[in-house]
Amino acid sequence: MLLLVAAFAPVVFSQEIKQPNVHLIYMGGNDCPFCVAWVATELPILEKSDEFTKIQFSKVVKAIKSPVPPRFFLPSEVKPFKEKLDYASSGRSGSPQFALMVDGEVYDYFHGTRTVKQIEDILVSVRNGTTYPFKRCIKASDAWKKCEIAG
Repeated sequence: MLLLVAAFAPVVFSQEIKQPNVHLIYMGGNDCPFCVAWVATELPILEKSDEFTKIQFSKVVKAIKSPVPPRFFLPSEVKPFKEKLDYASSGRSGSPQFALMVDGEVYDYFHGTRTVKQIEDILVSVRNGTTYPFKRCIKASDAWKKCEIAG
């Protein structure tokens, strides 16, 4: 009798939605006024946001005139992405530079700062699979703030 009941019991499937692994990499230094201002004003607010707690964030010290630093100078969690960052940045100097990595791939690479609200919007869109609020760039161009390969 127990077998008969089990045979007709509804099957319940647990459907777990896999959240993307999001890693925001910031690259800038104290020689960059925009970087200093962003780190002093926007980053502390961002760090307190709910969206920030759902991602990994890395800060890479980089001079304005330098491209992505050599692997030796990268934080351990960023070292695996060295080649991808070099490709995405096209070897460009300038600061700040941001790489948004999603599931280990460059999802967006951008120069310049964004506000807390803009970054939160980016993170929400990636997490929810909704429309990204900016034009995505997978590979920067040789020209400053231009994109060679859009996402």
